[in-house]
Amino acid sequence: MSFVVFLDVDGVLNTSKSCVVAPSGKYVGIVEFRLKLLGDAMRYAGCDGVVLTTTWKNLRKDHEDFLYLKDGLARHGINILGETKERAGESREDGILEYIEKHDDIEDFVILDDNHYGFEDYNKLWERFLDTKGQGIECSTYASATPSISAMIFLEGISKSDKLLN
Repeated sequence: MSFVVFLDVDGVLNTSKSCVVAPSGKYVGIVEFRLKLLGDAMRYAGCDGVVLTTTWKNLRKDHEDFLYLKDGLARHGINILGETKERAGESREDGILEYIEKHDDIEDFVILDDNHYGFEDYNKLWERFLDTKGQGIECSTYASATPSISAMIFLEGISKSDKLLN
């Protein structure tokens, strides 16, 4: 594993305005073209897979909605490499930092999320954070004024794929 995407789902692969519903009816579903954008951008940037930071990771691995997420990612050649595990009182940035620390084979990464959490307090996270502002992956922007090269390449991959879809 050398280049991973720390992936949130809600606000990245769907939005509150999405008309798709997950199988259980409890979650907003995943929009297919956003899965394609993610897969295309990952191939463009040379990413090896995703690490789930989303609350969806808390579902049982045999839950119909988790299987729906897993199958959707797999349809676009996206491997789930793992998930962050925040302890009580920790937030998403803590989980990402701990995951990176435990996996020294991660050479680079980007974070796709619609919430800043405390990313700005950690330059290593902030410069790799692509903010969707809850509008979906196609609306990703740099959070940092000085983004990392990996964030630039990944965002370029999203942009190229989005142009082909439109």
